[in-house]
Amino acid sequence: MPNPADNPALSDTNGEKQRRRTVYVLPNLITSGSLFSALCSLIATSHGDYVMGCYLILLSAVLDGLDGPIARLTHTQSPFGVQYDSLCDCVAFGVAPAFLMYHKLAEINEEVALYRWTDDISVGVCGLFAVCGAIRLARFNLQINDEEKLFFTGLPIPAAAAAVVSTFLVIESFLTDSRILHWMILILMLVLAYLMVSTVPFAGPKVFLRRMRGSIRGLVTAVFAIFFTVTFREFFPIIAFAVMMSYLGLGVVKVLRQKRKAMREYSPGGDITIDDMVDEEEESGDAISPEPNKTPPPPGSSSQT
Repeated sequence: MPNPADNPALSDTNGEKQRRRTVYVLPNLITSGSLFSALCSLIATSHGDYVMGCYLILLSAVLDGLDGPIARLTHTQSPFGVQYDSLCDCVAFGVAPAFLMYHKLAEINEEVALYRWTDDISVGVCGLFAVCGAIRLARFNLQINDEEKLFFTGLPIPAAAAAVVSTFLVIESFLTDSRILHWMILILMLVLAYLMVSTVPFAGPKVFLRRMRGSIRGLVTAVFAIFFTVTFREFFPIIAFAVMMSYLGLGVVKVLRQKRKAMREYSPGGDITIDDMVDEEEESGDAISPEPNKTPPPPGSSSQT
């Protein structure tokens, strides 16, 4: 059996394999950190520390956003990493937020003595959120081999979890009526569950990265956002809530604009104004040029030379 020490080529090959094995562990280690943070969130929620549970879910979202780029930078993408990431996401962004919201709803139900069937509704709504999140992940895994897209089909489950916890942190701080808080949580969970399994397009990270790439304005915006968040960290829940609501609003507005344009183009009785025609021409890049002024030739002149 050849000794690697006597053969530099074999020694370099073994060293490269060892390095690749070490790098391969790195993105999966970050994914494991996301799962561990979700487990800590479940523990904090079970002890009644809902604020800590929310921040631990946000930490899972940050770690989940790092494992993919690191795997691409180190060229260590693998089917195992994709499936492992989806399983961890199902726990971190499906089970953990649903578990947190159910515990809060059950606590409100005990405090204000709501109807007896409200606990059953809470179980159903929170369970529906987790199920829709799992369906969203399964659909994403089926579409992952398709050509790369800038927009996601349906709300990504990390964004749904971030919307849940940021909204909860805001309304928990400013809303004192427990009954209103109870119904707001239920409505929020239902809306987010629907958006996850819908076909509403939501912008992916590449949309924002393309706009910021090579742009001084994008760099200044990113630096200002980090500085503002660090300086006014006591207002972080409000900032996170505003960012997530803007993200959700952009997806809904995009669908409404597409439907309005489709109705305008395909409805038989639709009225198309001159302004609409000008807008369409500008979007296609075609300029509307006026026809040349044709004057009749003077009497007695001939067009032939």
